[in-house]
Amino acid sequence: MNGVSKVVILRCTDYSEEKVYNTLRNGIGLLGGIERFVNRKENILVKPNFLHSSDQSKAVTTHPSVIKAMLRLLDDAGYRKVKFGDSPAMGSCRSAAAVLGLEDGIYGAAVADMSEAVDFPFPEGTTAKHFRFAKEVTEADAIINLCKMKTHALERITGAVKNVYGLVCGANKAAGHVSFPNATVFARMLTDIHKAVRPRLHIMDGIIAMEGNGPSSGDPVEMDVMLFSDDPVALDTVYCWLISLDPLLVPTNEQGQVCGIGTCREDEIEVVTLDQEGHAEVLSRKDLFNRFGNADFNVARKGNPKSLLGTFSRIATKLSRPVIDKTRCIHCGVCVDHCPVTGGAVHFDNGKDSPPVYDYSKCIRCYCCQELCPAQAIRKR
Repeated sequence: MNGVSKVVILRCTDYSEEKVYNTLRNGIGLLGGIERFVNRKENILVKPNFLHSSDQSKAVTTHPSVIKAMLRLLDDAGYRKVKFGDSPAMGSCRSAAAVLGLEDGIYGAAVADMSEAVDFPFPEGTTAKHFRFAKEVTEADAIINLCKMKTHALERITGAVKNVYGLVCGANKAAGHVSFPNATVFARMLTDIHKAVRPRLHIMDGIIAMEGNGPSSGDPVEMDVMLFSDDPVALDTVYCWLISLDPLLVPTNEQGQVCGIGTCREDEIEVVTLDQEGHAEVLSRKDLFNRFGNADFNVARKGNPKSLLGTFSRIATKLSRPVIDKTRCIHCGVCVDHCPVTGGAVHFDNGKDSPPVYDYSKCIRCYCCQELCPAQAIRKR
């Protein structure tokens, strides 16, 4: 990584559309303006986080106000070839968009279907040599990544680097967890996606973030910020600084730097905000935290960076496991139906009269069950 990566952070205290739009416009402006990242002749895919269909108040998805603001900015600037969408882990892109009140034609943009898988050979990949992307991904000239500030059972946090996994189509994501079964190898695969599709711009919705049992069963928490960068690793590193988490405890940061998609080194990151007069101001890491940080953010902090590398990552993965809270389980079978392991690592012993049980000898600790549980009954132990 050569040079310095700029990360812009701006305060935004609620999701009113005008406030979010002005924040987004100012943030992109501090990076050089939207014209620096895309041109008007290109097919643009705006990629939010649609983990599954979820009410916006739960902080599972990128908030619709952020998506609308991005589409409005592109429309105002004369971009006419714009789609938006994600391939959810469960359900469809259109249903997830509809729950958020997003339909075809918002600021001239179309909802991408994201349901048809297309082979995408990538022989130059470090870890992954082939992907099954949603067709719209292969048709896009430029991708703008609208991620959500959340915790994650496998990677500790999910942000700009992790959000691109939604470009993989449907059930192929479950197969990816089988092929890349620990946090480090999975992170290396994510870096290959970044190299394959090269997202131009990364914007993080951290106005209301998710802490605790993320990425879908955690608790909403006010962080009141939006982050902007063309470096996904630097952006996620600044997120870590905000919550007093060592960036090297996050495999997507460590592997993102090793594999060359960005930097997590403090001396290679410049954090910029606007002062009270509206002028650009460079922040030290200490000033960043004093102004925007949250030391009480609920995220897994145990361990040390070396435990996440190489064979140590496999050991750490095996020591953790998903567990079901029997008092919250509704016996719906979503965890059973979506387990990516052949034969299933979680199953019903007595039909749906009692909660499912795990065969941990089969479980690969991908936490797909935890991500998709509608009752928030599964946690990492």
